[in-house]
Amino acid sequence: MDFEKAAHFIWTHGRLLERRVFEYIFHGGSMSNVMTSLTAYQNEDGGFGNAIEPDLRAPGSQPLFMEFALRFLYDCNIKDEELSQKACDYISKHADLKKGIPTIFPSSANYPRAKHWNNPLSTEPSFSRLTGLVGLLKWQGIEHSWLDKATEICLEDIHAQAYDDAHTILTAFYLLESLPQSDYIKGLFQKLSKELITANFFCMDAASHSYGLSPLEFSPSPTSYCSSIFSDETILDHLKVLEHQQEDDGGWQITWEPPGETARLEWRAYKTLKSLMILNSYNKINL
Repeated sequence: MDFEKAAHFIWTHGRLLERRVFEYIFHGGSMSNVMTSLTAYQNEDGGFGNAIEPDLRAPGSQPLFMEFALRFLYDCNIKDEELSQKACDYISKHADLKKGIPTIFPSSANYPRAKHWNNPLSTEPSFSRLTGLVGLLKWQGIEHSWLDKATEICLEDIHAQAYDDAHTILTAFYLLESLPQSDYIKGLFQKLSKELITANFFCMDAASHSYGLSPLEFSPSPTSYCSSIFSDETILDHLKVLEHQQEDDGGWQITWEPPGETARLEWRAYKTLKSLMILNSYNKINL
């Protein structure tokens, strides 16, 4: 793996957000610069928009964009009270605690987007989407009158429903991680861990070329909440594959069709950044 080529790819094709995070993680950059670049995507309603998730080019706020922004903070281990309070206000206004929250709103159809967002289920309320948002907000450590009730209801959903999609299991783990590790929470962790192994879009096989989430998505560092689910051998196999997936131009490739070439390069820069962060956390990069 060539770190300098990967860095060059991020400097060449990454958005200011990815460049600031790269600078923060690898070159002692400031947290303030990361927050300035992230909040540039936050709209006046407290939500996030402006194609922060590159597959949807809409300027208006979307729950999908909110999750993307909060995951950036989670990945960087940054907690920000002001941003998170505004985000919670936004989510509380758009969530239905009996149905969940949509991934995207119908208005998103007015803008370029990847074909997978044409799925009509994307605009239907979903508890799995809400669970992830609630978990990421709880991880921020904020106090909000709506959040405690939402947490209780999302935990009930994890307990009652069989989760069969790796994406929804990943976001459910965010919620469990953010809470005191009682016997109840530990039981839910074991439930989700078992469901993950047979879930759709989960790739335990390091040699698989199919689209899906690998164990490294769940355990991006040795101290990750989900690290106990996987053997050291499994993690090592996936790290080896990740290293070899670097392209000749220095970046990592994506396995789906974005709405255009700008989105493709934005995604590739994002994936390159995430790959470097994972490899670095496992001491696979000599800096």
